[in-house]
Amino acid sequence: MPSTLTGRFRAKLENGSRTRRKSRLFSLTQAIIVIALILLCARFVTVLVTSFREEPVFTAPKTIYLPQRELEHQMAVTEFQNAASTPATIPALTTESLLANMPALPQIPNVDFTPVENEAMVSESDALFGESGLMGALGAISSQASSVSFLGITEEAARFVIIVDVSDSFEAAVEAAGMDFNVIKEESEKLINNLNANTLFGFIQHVRAYDTFQDNLIPATVANKGLALKWLDKNLKKIGKNLAVVPPVYGHRNGILTVLDFAFKMQPDVIFLISDGGYFANRENGGAGPVPLGDALKLIGSLQKELPSDVRIHAIHFPDPRERNDDRIGSGMRRIAERNDGQYRKIGR
Repeated sequence: MPSTLTGRFRAKLENGSRTRRKSRLFSLTQAIIVIALILLCARFVTVLVTSFREEPVFTAPKTIYLPQRELEHQMAVTEFQNAASTPATIPALTTESLLANMPALPQIPNVDFTPVENEAMVSESDALFGESGLMGALGAISSQASSVSFLGITEEAARFVIIVDVSDSFEAAVEAAGMDFNVIKEESEKLINNLNANTLFGFIQHVRAYDTFQDNLIPATVANKGLALKWLDKNLKKIGKNLAVVPPVYGHRNGILTVLDFAFKMQPDVIFLISDGGYFANRENGGAGPVPLGDALKLIGSLQKELPSDVRIHAIHFPDPRERNDDRIGSGMRRIAERNDGQYRKIGR
């Protein structure tokens, strides 16, 4: 009896185990079938994505409505333009018919015409303009270059100043070089005659003080050239100490320093400096003494800085046979020329 019960119990256990295995297998089979069905259905599923389109915008050109009056005005203008026609061509008027009955003109005698520029009155007016400074100011506006030469030194410029030493020592130096003092005047006249009408020029003669043709540069017109030549013929000569009575421009600084200062105020392009180089000046305590050319160089350097462009200075040196320090003076004259872009020429021993 006990063995029978044990056998039944085992049989029930085995049947329950088989039932559970079948149940698990059935569940697994169902899951596989469901997954397969899901995958099969997924092939035929279409995902719909909604796309948003911009709504169309309809535009139309702006209609311009003209007021009634403006519209009528434009219509009237259009009608006028359409109605207007090319003006009729008027034949050229001639005077043949008018001149046919006119009497012959009387014969006018030929009269010799003298240019106004040669009149004495015009020459005097030019001189007055020059003395007032207006001639130089006007000429500076339209100056014209001229090519000139003075004792072998050639130059081309639009504004010239000639500075001539007229001392006793300079006359002796010129004569020692085998020349007459009139050579200086002739060279000056030749230079002035070769100037163009719009070239400006000035002339200064000096000892310790100075005398000028004009206080300003003036244009080389025919009238002004004539006045300059007359002035040279009358004034350019050996006057020695007589010229010393002319008062200096400023203070005790006279002689060549005063002359150079005055010349630079004329604002020339070129200066011809003709001298024996033995410059003297009045002393503050009376008497006179030599002016070192080094002082002249310093003054020129400061004067150059005051002008818009440098002035070229040509030095023509006549050595004084009585001067013991002629080599030193000649060296100073050379330095004045070379430091100011000019030429140096020594005439004489």
